[in-house]
Amino acid sequence: MAAEKLPIENLDKEIREKKFKQGIMISVIAHVLLVITFTVKTNLFKKPPIDITQAIRVDMIGLPDKVTSNQLPAKVQEVLKEKEPPKPVEEPTPEPKNEKPVPVEKKDKVVLPKKELPKPKVDTEAINLKKVKATQKNALEKLKAQSAIEKIKEDMQKEEARKNAVAAVMKGRVISAGTSLTGLDKIQSDAYLQTLDAHIKQYWTLPQWLINKPYKARVLVKFDSTGKILSKQIESSSGVKAYDDYCLQSITQAEPFPKFSEKFSEKYKSDGVLIGFPE
Repeated sequence: MAAEKLPIENLDKEIREKKFKQGIMISVIAHVLLVITFTVKTNLFKKPPIDITQAIRVDMIGLPDKVTSNQLPAKVQEVLKEKEPPKPVEEPTPEPKNEKPVPVEKKDKVVLPKKELPKPKVDTEAINLKKVKATQKNALEKLKAQSAIEKIKEDMQKEEARKNAVAAVMKGRVISAGTSLTGLDKIQSDAYLQTLDAHIKQYWTLPQWLINKPYKARVLVKFDSTGKILSKQIESSSGVKAYDDYCLQSITQAEPFPKFSEKFSEKYKSDGVLIGFPE
């Protein structure tokens, strides 16, 4: 019986040694991978060197019976995750609070006693000087206004005298009634009478039974400077009343007469003008 138990104990011892060697190999592989990971991470991301004081301790306690060389222990993976930089957490924006304004207590105002300021000294001489200057200025303005009024009056008197002189000259040129016309006055009067005759004849019409009859008539017409007829009468009758009436009718229809020179107004108004029908 003792000879049979010896081989079994040797077999258990070999199994334990084999498991121990496997554990050591796994631990070595884990350390190598950890060193490689930190080296690559440091070179790629340029992070500060690993602080040896913060090194991670890896124990081989409680290792599983079957661990492949291609898998990392869970504790190593947790350590790697802890070494990753934490993601920034977005803090929620605080909502604005509808805070009511706190009423401020009004404090009673402290009324200080007013200090009486010294009264300024009044310069009586300066005030009197200003009054004198103001009086002189008012007097000067009154004199200017009075002289302006006198100048206006003088100008009005001169204008009135000029008008009177012009009226006197015009009155001297007016041809009085009964005056016989000569020279330039006769030429001007004849020219106007021709214009007046043509103006009246355009309104003179006769019925068929009076046309081409040897009748003649002359009408005396008096009119003022505006061309308004003052009177009209047959000066020389044709002997046929109907013919004379047509002559008077044409003169009435021709009113107002054309304008003429003012100097003939008195003569045409008093003496009148003879208009012949047909000539």
